Amino acid sequence: MCSTLSPVRRHLRSALLLTLALGVPGLASAQVEGADGIDAPPGSTAGQEAPAEPEAPAPPAETEPEQPEAPAAGSEEGTAPAEGATPATGPAEGTAPAEGTPPASGPTEGAAPAEGAAAEADEPALPPTADGTGEAAAPETAPLRVIVVDAAPHGVAPVVGQHVTERIRLTARAMGYELVDPMNTVSAAQRMQMPYPPTPADLWRVTYVSRSQRGVFAKVWAHEGRYVFEISVASLDGAGPFFARGTSGAEDLHEVVERLTREALPVPGTFDAEAAARYAQPQPAQPQPAAAPAFPQAQPRDRIRVSQRRVSRRPTRRWDVSLQTEAAFGTSSEFFYNHLIGLRLGFRITKGLHLGLYGAYANLRGRGQRESNLLPMLQLTNRIRVSRRSDLTVPIRAAVGYLPFNGPVIRLSAGLNYPISDRWEIGADILVPTFWFVDDEVQISLNVGLELTYRL
Repeated sequence: MCSTLSPVRRHLRSALLLTLALGVPGLASAQVEGADGIDAPPGSTAGQEAPAEPEAPAPPAETEPEQPEAPAAGSEEGTAPAEGATPATGPAEGTAPAEGTPPASGPTEGAAPAEGAAAEADEPALPPTADGTGEAAAPETAPLRVIVVDAAPHGVAPVVGQHVTERIRLTARAMGYELVDPMNTVSAAQRMQMPYPPTPADLWRVTYVSRSQRGVFAKVWAHEGRYVFEISVASLDGAGPFFARGTSGAEDLHEVVERLTREALPVPGTFDAEAAARYAQPQPAQPQPAAAPAFPQAQPRDRIRVSQRRVSRRPTRRWDVSLQTEAAFGTSSEFFYNHLIGLRLGFRITKGLHLGLYGAYANLRGRGQRESNLLPMLQLTNRIRVSRRSDLTVPIRAAVGYLPFNGPVIRLSAGLNYPISDRWEIGADILVPTFWFVDDEVQISLNVGLELTYRL
């Protein structure tokens, strides 16, 4: 658009614009839109932009103490993202993070954990032991259980059996066994209908029913003035049965029972758990043959083979000395009477078999007067026990001797013997036929004898 102003007015306008340009620095950069023929300000080229005013220096920033760098979480904390850039919120979906760079906000769903982390998570922490290490201590084995069946007294007071039972229980506990209480013992025996006194096989069964590893049973009776004990032990692992036998007086009953219990009852460490487990497992049923009969057959019960040890028959005291007196009454047509007083030294081979050497002073009928002589004899005795509840025995003797200046003498006898204490015993020969060989003749007499025996 062409200007129609007068020359004076044009000069006034140019002066006003120059004043404003010199007074306001920002207006220097404004391009004058304008009319043709406007005079440019001094020092400037007409038709060109005025040079930009130099920028004022920025004030110095306040110095702050350096802060430790925070861990990276996708980008540095406090750093603004570049203009136009999208802030990072973790790796893009389907894009694997850079090697060695941890994820911004935890593991991505479905990603596999790092190697070693899973092992640490699955492996349970070991409890600390007494020495402070992390090694697990070996588990303690449970103590073995033992069932003690009440002792069976034969011919003695019941209180003796109670003492024997209690001593066995105390000894088993001292050996390290766990005892089955008496009520559970009776319950197990009733549940299997155990006969009393039990056999070794019955003792094994009641041990199995009571869930014990070993069972103990004792019998006690009196013989020759002393208590006799027999202790048997059954073991669930198939070992044994074990036996121990001994005698005692009333003063050392507990000591002897304790010693016999330790002899018969093995220590807990000898128990074979694997063998016991095999015995406890039921045996597989055998298939029936094709030609089996139509009627059902009863399956035989499992039989337990019991190998019993022979009970020792050795006597406690082998030697004895006997003082004997005997009267002989002749049975021939000519009656005669002889009397013998002698001493016998005996040796017990077993508890029933006895060998003796006998020497007696013999007062005999002579041809006109009484005669004195000596009669040595060798005697063999076998004792028969009347009852297990009694110490009374029947001795059956056979003796062979020689009467000097007369001839051989054969003596047979049967009588009764009874012990009055641990060492002393009395006896009587009631039926004693004796054969006297004199001058090619045989004289027969029936004798009666009494004796007193002392065991060495």
